[in-house]
Amino acid sequence: MKRCFGSDTIAFDLTTDEPNAPVEQRHFTSFSAAAKEDADSRIRLGVHYPWDATDGLTLGENVANRVFTTKLRTR
Repeated sequence: MKRCFGSDTIAFDLTTDEPNAPVEQRHFTSFSAAAKEDADSRIRLGVHYPWDATDGLTLGENVANRVFTTKLRTR
């Protein structure tokens, strides 16, 4: 998203309709902050380890970079 919009510092809100969610709406100041919170949530749930989150964010960044530069480039 930060490549498509040309910035990582775009603020946005996300809303859920999940009735068991502790909060209905979340505010983020960047796409990276949202990705980090999402990765950290998997650790808090007990389904991943901290290095999984770190490696997953790195892998996601690498995949996004590859797709953006090869498949989504301006023709």
